[in-house]
Amino acid sequence: MSKKPTGSIIYWIRSDLRLNDNIALWEAAKSNKDLIVIYIKDLTTGPLQIKSAADIWTNKSLLELSAQYKKLFKLRLNVYNQDYNTVLKSLYKETKFSHLYINNTYDPEIDAIDNSINEEFGSLFKINAYNSSLLFNPNEILNNAGSFFKVYTPFWKNALNKLNLREPLPLPNIKYVYQKEILSLKNIAISDVDEKWGKKILSYFNPGEVSAREMLGKTSTNIKGYSEGRDFPIKNNTSQLSPYIARGELSVNEIFYLMRKNKKNININDYAKFTSQLGWREFSYNILYNFPKLPRKNFISKFDNFPWSKNSKLLNLWKKGLTGYPIIDAGMRELRTTGYMHNRLRMIVASFLIKNLNISWVEGAKWFWENLFDADIANNSSGWQWVAGCGTDAAPYFRIFNPTLQSVRFDKDGEYIRKWVPELKDLPNKLIHSPWELTEMELLTYDVKLGEDYPHPIVNHKTTRDEALKNYKKINIAK
Repeated sequence: MSKKPTGSIIYWIRSDLRLNDNIALWEAAKSNKDLIVIYIKDLTTGPLQIKSAADIWTNKSLLELSAQYKKLFKLRLNVYNQDYNTVLKSLYKETKFSHLYINNTYDPEIDAIDNSINEEFGSLFKINAYNSSLLFNPNEILNNAGSFFKVYTPFWKNALNKLNLREPLPLPNIKYVYQKEILSLKNIAISDVDEKWGKKILSYFNPGEVSAREMLGKTSTNIKGYSEGRDFPIKNNTSQLSPYIARGELSVNEIFYLMRKNKKNININDYAKFTSQLGWREFSYNILYNFPKLPRKNFISKFDNFPWSKNSKLLNLWKKGLTGYPIIDAGMRELRTTGYMHNRLRMIVASFLIKNLNISWVEGAKWFWENLFDADIANNSSGWQWVAGCGTDAAPYFRIFNPTLQSVRFDKDGEYIRKWVPELKDLPNKLIHSPWELTEMELLTYDVKLGEDYPHPIVNHKTTRDEALKNYKKINIAK
């Protein structure tokens, strides 16, 4: 019988709230040293300071994860509310741990922290970092010139040719657990979110790895008809995996692995369209890695001189879903109520904010970041810059969504609008998309009082569209 090794190690949870297919945790378990598992609230606005929908999700997920560690391994999940420097210094002083295990996040701010940790503590303990969140390491997929791709289609084509999926890792075999209390640090208890908003939005989703894996098992069924149905918000043709991916409750490697395994049972177009969304995430992180200012700065610098409006009144009406455009208001209300918004609606409301209200994409990205369960630093930033026309592989700026035409096309019968804008539920299909066009008789017939029950449009689409194009022409000429 082999003697139990001495010493301790740390696994630090960041955006990897799972036990399965978790490389850093798996490698830590293999070390045969006493394992300490930590989560540092200070890094990602954690469970005790609810600032966003993602915080609410993370808090709930941590509760479940803590219970799983205790049940399966009799291991405490330590949650600390101090800065990472203080936590690591205290842990090292008390336990003399030899290794720190982490999964890379590829978030520029956290990358900077990781670099500083390496510089400050590299002589005290070894840092073992792994890629457990992406299919490829950033800059693994490069063009013929040796530079990163700035257009998605050739990036993903190249990536698919090089894709070598690994078999997903099962639950780790954690043999040894650090039993002593960490006296120098206060372990923060995780509790249920008691905020009214938090309870409300959690009624629509179930955070945590257990629910994530249940949803993963339904993916082949959920994406049936995805290639065509994904643009229609009332249809349920989406995987519903995005929040679980964003919070690291599922690995993209495992999702893609299972998709390939079940490929014969999935329509070829559904398979291609769904996996391309995973590809877009890879592309976005590759851009973020090479342009760390992506969340706040235009990738195309000529947009730095764009004459954005700072109209806070219009911005707040957009946030509240009171623009007078039913499809816009439906999307914004869905977001605030559920922590989610259908992808088609994300493009429509983004175009409206940027090109009809003339408000910077940065404001929109910030609101999405605060209110989306699936808020993701790379996807959120690249998506908004795509709509604004200032990012890589961007939609042309002059591609301006007409909210009424989008509404008619993707919510023909007004079902989505009626769900989220009940003030208009009695309007017939042909009128619900543009209530400002109702005659006096129609307003009386359907008992709708514009300006009271439902607002007049806050801007004129055609007028603001023309103004947006004029502004774009100015910066385009000046480039």
